[in-house]
Amino acid sequence: MDLDFVQKLIEFVSRSPVAELEIERDGVRIRMSRQGVLAQSASQAQSASQSGPATEPAIFTNPASTSPPIARYSIRAPLTGVFYRSGTEGEPPLASVGDVVVEGQKVGVLEAMKTFNVVESDRAGRIVQIAFDDHAAVQSGDVLFVLEDLG
Repeated sequence: MDLDFVQKLIEFVSRSPVAELEIERDGVRIRMSRQGVLAQSASQAQSASQSGPATEPAIFTNPASTSPPIARYSIRAPLTGVFYRSGTEGEPPLASVGDVVVEGQKVGVLEAMKTFNVVESDRAGRIVQIAFDDHAAVQSGDVLFVLEDLG
């Protein structure tokens, strides 16, 4: 199961009235809710369903891997508007895939009603995905960035 597929599921849940979604593909079961995302092997599904709903951080596991799970976090749009990756036109992006960011670091800008609002990282981590292109219209709560824990 690839990260693009998971990201599309996250976007679907965040934009739809669906409160929870569960899907199994390639031996990996994903249960998503507005509280967070949990991916696990099908054999782990029974014990996870008894532990209650998933919450942040999202833990992604690969059943074929022996390495520890990777904690991933989402930076979400605080409001509806137009997303910009750079502070001003013509400047390089504030953050790119692979960049390590610290808590409070400016990673993007949202324009709403001619007002520019800074999007900051609420924790440290490495950016593994940027969900929207520059100048994209986003809704409040949309996932803008996915961070991987540096742990």
